[in-house]
This record gives sequence, structure tokens and C-alpha cells, in this order.
Amino acid sequence: MFEHLDDRSPAAPADAAREAVLRRANLIRRRRRVGVLGAVVLVLAAVSTGLLIRGPSTARLASTETAYQFNSVKGPLPVGTPVPTTALVNVTFVDEQFGFALAAHQDQVVLAASSDGGATWTVRDGKLPLRDGEGDGYPGELEFVGATGYLWGGTPNADGADPVWISHDDGASWDQAPIGPVIYDVSAIESNVWALTGTCDVAPDGGPPPASCPLVMEESLDGGASWHATRLSGLTDVSGSALLGERVELARITTRRAYVLTVGDSTGLSGAAPVIALVFTDNSGSSWTTRPVPCSGAFALGAEVAASSTDDLWLLCGSQATGGEQSKELYRSEDGGLTWTLTASATGLGTPPPTPSRPNTLSLGGYISPYSIGHKNLAVASATTAWLYPFRSDMYKTVSDGRAWAAVPGLDTAGFGSGGPGNVTFISATRGWVCEYGVGLWHTSDGVHWTPLGV
Repeated sequence: MFEHLDDRSPAAPADAAREAVLRRANLIRRRRRVGVLGAVVLVLAAVSTGLLIRGPSTARLASTETAYQFNSVKGPLPVGTPVPTTALVNVTFVDEQFGFALAAHQDQVVLAASSDGGATWTVRDGKLPLRDGEGDGYPGELEFVGATGYLWGGTPNADGADPVWISHDDGASWDQAPIGPVIYDVSAIESNVWALTGTCDVAPDGGPPPASCPLVMEESLDGGASWHATRLSGLTDVSGSALLGERVELARITTRRAYVLTVGDSTGLSGAAPVIALVFTDNSGSSWTTRPVPCSGAFALGAEVAASSTDDLWLLCGSQATGGEQSKELYRSEDGGLTWTLTASATGLGTPPPTPSRPNTLSLGGYISPYSIGHKNLAVASATTAWLYPFRSDMYKTVSDGRAWAAVPGLDTAGFGSGGPGNVTFISATRGWVCEYGVGLWHTSDGVHWTPLGV
């Protein structure tokens, strides 16, 4: 989530860029004024038909109301409808003010937007093309660079396709990119976009899927307007079937350097032991080299990777989970994944209990891979500082190279860990947001103190 990490000194915007930001801000303000009028009409109609849950006084729809009240409004929702922070399930921010989010409404997801740092949200698109919903394990994946958005990770359709959708107008409209049919992960650095795709059909010609399928890197140099594919030396193969739950994570460091982590079944047979692979490129994907993966035994069920630079890697290994708990291991590398050191662990659930010489410093509570997506719950700011937000758990922070972790004060008593989907995202080493469905959205501007938004 910290892109182009080796060079985090942002260039000052030119006059033209500042003017574009101001034009965009004015446009969003105008849309918001129109949206408020639309919301008033919606509320009046809802009140007259008894669709809204009545509070202690008047019935109304506002960003401070609950996800339950939000769900009581029949869809599709008009643009400009207020969205409560408790309905957010996946947030991303372009800068300190402009943000986008996937929000749950009944059994589907809608796109919400904010222009005040996440304090208030309104519907930007009430009918997303993403095939997703509560019954499908929403929310999917979302990334924005300026006004350009990328949407992927929904439920495959009947043909097994799982495309990426692109918007060039702040999420108002979406077009399917001519790549795929299966999109595993996407990362954009300015107008340079990489998409990891699988080109095998789920069941070609009605027969069984192939045992393995080439993982292809599609690259766009113009923000998704055009693409070119490369099948290059060393890039990992994946399962031939998109329905086998292949997990692919693209961790880009710069426009030239990136890691790709795959966790899947290379045999093509459901139920086979997972195969974990990590590869690295330093030449824009022209060639890839293999890195060892220390996840083994009970901890080889899933893995996720994050980085603060090309050389500083953090690798989480997950085991079987139950009852809101999971044994976990955290490995660190200072040489780009050539060697690894076990830094912290949480053991005892289906794994040997901790020993006096190596006590648990990670919490058993909450799920990481394979039950969560790495982009959503691990944010690494530097070689010493990181945040871990396991699914169905509190959020934890380390300032000791990952050796010791503590629950973030304030969030541990705010209701986080109740089980709703959510994510943590940062735009710098100190400015970030964390959300959980049914709980709300919190923000930090110093990496230490967190305050609730939308209340």
C-alpha cells in the first residue's frame, strides 16, 4: 500500500497540477450540492413509504447513521446519497482529502467518495459493474490514482472471467479492460499500471482445466487506456482454474522493481497442499528471479508480503484457523528475500505452544492469509514500524522491527475485531485510515493517535 517506496519524497505539484486539483475539488463540491438535493428527495420518499428505520426523533439518512439504517433504504442508490462510515468495507485515498470506498448496501457494493478526508461520504456509483455482494464475500479490490480508478477481485462470472474495470472520471463510469480473463492483482504508480492475469479458461472446450497456467503481466503506460502483455522468464505459473482460490499478490516498489507472491495449487487438484512462490524483478518485468519462502509445515497454508523498500521485506505465514484465532509467523528479510529471520509468532492453535525462550509476541486473535488479502491488513512504514490488522481482530502496531506488537490504543476499545470486513491504508508513513463494517472509520495524521470520522 506504500507504492514506489524507495523514493517517498513527493514532487511539489506544478501550477497545472494544482489547477487540476482545484477544478476537481470544485467539481466534487458541485456534485455534492446536487447530491444533497437528491438525498432530500430520497429521504422524503422513504419517509412517506416507511422505508427508513425511525430514530428517537425524525427519520433521516445521514453519514452518521448506522449501516443497518443505510441498508433499509431501497436501491439502486442515486449519486449523492449520504453513506455512513459504518457501511464502508474497503477505503483508499488519493491524498489527504480525496478518498474512495466500497460500501456495503444490502447484498451489493456501491462506490462512495469523500472530499474532506473521510469525514463525510456520498454515493458516487450505486450500480458498480463488480459482480460482488455479501453472499459472494465482498468487497473486492479498489485503487485510485487521481481521477483514474481500478476495480477488480469480484466473484468470477459463469464463464470464470474476473476482469478489471477502469474509470477515468472519479468512478462515475467504468469500462472493462481488454485483458484477462482472470485478474489477480493490479498496481498503479502514476500512469504506469501492472496487472497480473491468468489467460487459461476455467474449463476450455468443456473439459477439465489445465494443471497450470502461465501468469502474465499486462502493462499499461497510459493509465489503462492501452495494454501490452508479456510472458517473461521466471514469472510464476498458477493453477489453471480460477475457481481453486489461487492467491496472487503484487508488491511494487518502483516502476521497475516488484515482488510477486503466489499461493495456490500447482497440481490443478482441489485439496492439494498449497505451493507458495516468491519472485522478484528489477527491470520492469523483463526477467524474474526466485526467492526462498520460509513458510513451512502447518504455516504453509497461506502467505502475504509487504515492504518498506526493495530490500526490507515482511512475510506473514498463516496456518489453519478456527473460532476467530489462527497461528501465525512473521519473517523479516534485509536483503530482498534472499535470507529470512523469524521475528515474531503466535502459536498454540494446531501448532506447538510457545516456549519460554521464544514467547508469542503476535496475537492468536484474527485471521491473515489465506483468509484475508495482504493488501488489506498489513501496512509497513519503515524497517521498524508497521501495522497489522487481522480480520476479526484489533489492530496492532510495532515500532521494534516486528519483534513486539501492541494493540493500538483507542481502536482496541472502539469495537474493532467484531468480525466485519475492513482494511487499513496509508498514504505516507504517518497518515492513514482503518475501517471496519459496522464499526466505522478512523484516521491518524501522526501514526500514533487515531480519531473517529463521521460521528
